[in-house]
Amino acid sequence: MTTAKILEFFVTTRCTLRCKMCLCAIPYQPVKRDTPKEELFAHFARAFPLYDKIGRVELIGGEPMLHPDLPEIVLELLKYRDKFGKIRITTNGTILPSPALIDAVHRAQEAGLAFDFLVDDYGPLSRRLPEIRALLEKEHIDCRVDRYTGDSQRGNGWLCYGDFTLREGESEEELREKFSRCLCPKLQFHDTHDGVIYSCVYAMTGVLLGKFSLRDDEFVNLMDDSKSDEEKKRILETFLARPTTACRYCDGFREDSPRFPAAEQLPGGEGCLC
Repeated sequence: MTTAKILEFFVTTRCTLRCKMCLCAIPYQPVKRDTPKEELFAHFARAFPLYDKIGRVELIGGEPMLHPDLPEIVLELLKYRDKFGKIRITTNGTILPSPALIDAVHRAQEAGLAFDFLVDDYGPLSRRLPEIRALLEKEHIDCRVDRYTGDSQRGNGWLCYGDFTLREGESEEELREKFSRCLCPKLQFHDTHDGVIYSCVYAMTGVLLGKFSLRDDEFVNLMDDSKSDEEKKRILETFLARPTTACRYCDGFREDSPRFPAAEQLPGGEGCLC
């Protein structure tokens, strides 16, 4: 059975902030763009048949609410609602949801799906947070706020998976031990960008930055017709079973991984549309 607790679709590599330690390295991405809705719709049509069950679908970025077609993207997901029970949009509290997006969320709710916004609270940087909370409360839409300010940072702050350099001298036994302690396969986040499903966000980010390449059996290219759906499913099932090339460049995501203050801005930070 092919499952994912969370299937994430990165809809844009643009953002309103420039976080130095962004897990997706958005300020450092060589290409800043919104994935066209037509491409996303094609990716949905290829991705969802590969899964027997998905816990939640997330639309993320970058800042997903920069995408001009986000309401239509939400509505397109309704075609596949038999595969999952919830949709989430993750945002940084800088943009108020549009009336069209609110309407799309209501239509998802009417279709029987749970829906919420996850808003990361970065204090003054998340300048629209009070308005967002008030609007969503008024519209009876769930809103979860994760606080990353002062001494009350969720999970004690952000973590850094690594610096994308090869862990020289790491033995196969050490690699397997690191993988066994990593929370990524346990959490089952599958990350999708430009039609490719990765086993974790670090694998995706490293590839996008050109830091390493993955073997052909370590990712799923949804638009690759040389592999059957059954072959693609088998690859997805290995995401939980064994380390990938990316793991050799990573420190791992552990309960005891070092944490850092969230959302430190690079020069030109707040309000910069990357």
